[in-house]
Amino acid sequence: MTNTVLWNEYPRYRISPAIHSDLRHADVVRQLTLFQDAHSESVEISQLGESVEGRSISMLTLGDGPKNALAWSQMHGNEPTHTAALFDLINFLLEMPEHPTAEAILSGCKLHFLLMLNPDGAERWTRRNAQDIDINRDALHLQSPEGRILRDVVNDLQPDFALNLHNQRPRTTVEQSQQVASFSLLVPPIDQEDTEAEHVVRAKRLAGYLAEAVAPHCPGPVSRYDADFMPRCFGEWVQQQGAATLTIEAGGWSTVDAEPLVQLHFFGLVSALQAIATDSFLEVAPEVYEDLRRTGEHDLFGKLLRDVTILNGAGQRPFCGDIGINFSQIVPTPRGGKIVDLGDLHVTTGKRVTHGSDLVCLPGRIAWLADATPGNFLDNKKVAALLDQGVTTVLGQVDLSADDDLTDLEAFRTNFSSPINVGFLAKLSAWSPEILDRLLQAISQGILGVLAEGLPTEVELYLSLFNFPIVPGSVLLAANDSSATYAECAAHTQQCAQHLGLDDRGAIRLGATADLILLQAGAEFDPAAAFGGSDLQRVIVGGNVVFDEGQTTDSTAGELLSGRYFN
Repeated sequence: MTNTVLWNEYPRYRISPAIHSDLRHADVVRQLTLFQDAHSESVEISQLGESVEGRSISMLTLGDGPKNALAWSQMHGNEPTHTAALFDLINFLLEMPEHPTAEAILSGCKLHFLLMLNPDGAERWTRRNAQDIDINRDALHLQSPEGRILRDVVNDLQPDFALNLHNQRPRTTVEQSQQVASFSLLVPPIDQEDTEAEHVVRAKRLAGYLAEAVAPHCPGPVSRYDADFMPRCFGEWVQQQGAATLTIEAGGWSTVDAEPLVQLHFFGLVSALQAIATDSFLEVAPEVYEDLRRTGEHDLFGKLLRDVTILNGAGQRPFCGDIGINFSQIVPTPRGGKIVDLGDLHVTTGKRVTHGSDLVCLPGRIAWLADATPGNFLDNKKVAALLDQGVTTVLGQVDLSADDDLTDLEAFRTNFSSPINVGFLAKLSAWSPEILDRLLQAISQGILGVLAEGLPTEVELYLSLFNFPIVPGSVLLAANDSSATYAECAAHTQQCAQHLGLDDRGAIRLGATADLILLQAGAEFDPAAAFGGSDLQRVIVGGNVVFDEGQTTDSTAGELLSGRYFN
């Protein structure tokens, strides 16, 4: 059975979650227990110690071959791809021991898998451990319990081969190719001079074999991770102990859907272990690894707007440039798109690209609708009409004198799903202990501010003590002005966002949320022309297209905006 067939059979062996970033320590404990219970005659699980916060760190051992191979995953807590791939690999080996590939691995190797070396970091979704130590920079001083555990395992096992499993940035590219680096390899040097000891050459041969094995399934070139000798790192230290050590870096994917990345690295691990078991990697010259193109300087963006005319809302003249957007969340759908770069970005590209040489980009508009309450909000038709006018954020109203508005707001928050951003302002025209209680409750439920009109003086003074936004009607009316020019629309949007304390919205600048509108510009764009909406091509909320050429998409990228005291 060929490895191509094994690639196609992957769904049969997969047990890892669809969203592998959801993996936590409890999932590892649960899965190791399941492996032990179902295959007690084949599997040995040993607890090696505990993390800073007392989470168990365990190793699974299987196989009875003569070659000792060690692999460890997730020493950086926010790098979960190989933990997921190891789940699937172990399941394949245990469930299909008579498969020719599994049989070769199990008879040729004794395998030691240390899954999730940094469980505290995984729990927090951070690179470092609970001491804020980067475990992979602790190979010399050994101040972290996790680092000491790995050191002890290597000293006890004296592995012939070691696989150091990591994630790199998901938008890393390969040199100047503008192609994503999904699979990168590094043979850690043993010294500054990159001395080629015999086991280092073996590691390079293995890396070359692995590069050739996975290349047909990679969306871009297999690359060499761009790093020099790093004496503090465990890859270098393990290499210095005599194990042929290979670092494997999982990167990103060419599309927004990164799920195939786990399959690619499952296949890579299977290929590497089969090569170790059969010595087939010895037929590959070390130059295959040495000649790999290196990972590049420029990252791929999650989304790129190319060659658009930018009216940024800061009162500046329009200028032409590219807008690079990255997302805080990729799966199950991209969310939280932020502007991370502006200007000439031709040296890289994006997973999604909009070419806009005839397009003008403005900040998405903010609209106030007093009749949009939590209990009587906009239907889909009204939302579509607002999007058609370039609105990306709607401000509704909570009347503190109404008995049900706060209850409705809580329900609205629980059930929120919309293509458009939504926030609420509180209206109050009287002052009493009951109104004070309702105001404090509304603030805790995330209202963005309080309407200035009709606001009692004592309330204004009270809110001013906490610097809570009091929003003048003139600002809201200006944002709603249907006769405004393009430049005025952009300026009004920024002014409204500033009054609401939405520091990351309302303008096109670095760090701003990518709430944007794209307009057909024609040969000459005049920012003093009236904004009528007829030239609107596309509306982008949080980096996602929610309105395209007069039609809503199926995106629900809108956020329910919350004030600074939301709890």
